Amino acid sequence: MTQLREQMIRAMELKNLSANTQRAYLAAVTGIAKHYRQSPVKITDKMIEDYLLYLKNDKGNAPTAAAVF
Repeated sequence: MTQLREQMIRAMELKNLSANTQRAYLAAVTGIAKHYRQSPVKITDKMIEDYLLYLKNDKGNAPTAAAVF
């Protein structure tokens, strides 16, 4: 397990997020990292916005307000 993943899991556990929510968040980060073929650490805010628009416009997945903020 990478250090970033461990940090993310720890932060989610401290916020008392459910196991399902944690899996969904980890899957979302994995999805964007695969899309850009780089570490999530190197992904900018603009890249996240572009990815959310890609999901909405090209894949038909509308991001929720929580995902944007």
